[in-house]
Amino acid sequence: MKNIITELIRIKAISINTTELFTWASGIKASIYIDNRLTMGYPNLRWTIAERFAEFINTNFGQDKIDNIFGTATAGIPHAALLGHLLQLPFGYVRSSKKGHGKQNQIEGVYERGQKVVVIEDLISIGG
Repeated sequence: MKNIITELIRIKAISINTTELFTWASGIKASIYIDNRLTMGYPNLRWTIAERFAEFINTNFGQDKIDNIFGTATAGIPHAALLGHLLQLPFGYVRSSKKGHGKQNQIEGVYERGQKVVVIEDLISIGG
């Protein structure tokens, strides 16, 4: 974990400003902002993150008990795609709202009701 934090600092994904607060998607104002989207530009880092996610899942749930990996649009999608590939599980993603065209899906991917799904979000503040 220390390696990931060190790399996040190195690539300037972590920003701290105590005078001009950042506004998060939740509306919270905070002195820290972590831009996890930047990790996609660093292959070794993004793979390390996927491996840590896999270790967490295997340790806490067991890979055989998970049916699917989903990411949240948009920043959770690449992490979930890498994790799904690493675990050799189906992958999909969830939008915040339905599309206004096509099939008007909010959930994209192959899934069945009742499956056990791990949802990957890039950053959570209030759990909404």
